[in-house]
Amino acid sequence: MTLNALWVGNVLPPLQRLCLTSAAATGCPVRLFTYEPVDGVPAGVEVVDGNEVLGVDKVVRHSRSQSAALFSDRFRYEILARRLGAWIDTDLLFIKAPQARGDYLLAWEDDELVGTAFIWIKPGHPLVDDLRRYASDDFLIPGWLPWWKRGQLSIRKAMGRPKHVSDLDWGVIGPHLLTWLLRQSDLVSEVGPTSWFSPLPWDDRRRISDGDFDWRSLIKPETICVHLWNYGLTPELRSREPQAGSFLHTIATNCGFRWPAGEP
Repeated sequence: MTLNALWVGNVLPPLQRLCLTSAAATGCPVRLFTYEPVDGVPAGVEVVDGNEVLGVDKVVRHSRSQSAALFSDRFRYEILARRLGAWIDTDLLFIKAPQARGDYLLAWEDDELVGTAFIWIKPGHPLVDDLRRYASDDFLIPGWLPWWKRGQLSIRKAMGRPKHVSDLDWGVIGPHLLTWLLRQSDLVSEVGPTSWFSPLPWDDRRRISDGDFDWRSLIKPETICVHLWNYGLTPELRSREPQAGSFLHTIATNCGFRWPAGEP
């Protein structure tokens, strides 16, 4: 299974370098789509021009956070539509190679939402077209919102003052959209447990570099990778060299990754 990721920027932080190294260490081909030269791309990762999938002029950012997550959501659905393989976020630390099963390989990220950090959907599955269609709507009225919120958005749209998707809540065309579509199609029964991709609780995200954190109890036989919740980490945590025995240090040692010299 080919693993596809995106990076918008010119430098990969150490955490992202480690994650991509761990992905390549599984033996899966790994592609990193970029829009400019990027420092720190690990050996074994193929760099591909992102314009081959979506033009740089299509980049859209969340208005409050200025994150490119909205564009990343659209990009991943395009990857699936083009049948290029699976999608991975650059904050997934791999334990073993993923294996396709059934029509899709998806898992819950918490008790309410299906995660989009790792997505594999069987080529040609109608879910891909639905994701792509809804995510491309700049003035989406999310079907999962309460009726009165949908009504407000509909009135604004009818008056010629629609609310842009970048002004909606974080994750609106990511986990929220995917979960809603799966529920609409009665497909949630086949979604895997959090232990597949998201065994690390949000509240423990800042302990991944700590040598005294009991991370081993989180890893189950079925765990494929671990979502590190990058958007909830500080720049210092993304760059800080991990302590011996920590989760990051152990995986780095196992896949032959050396923390970049001279970086805090």
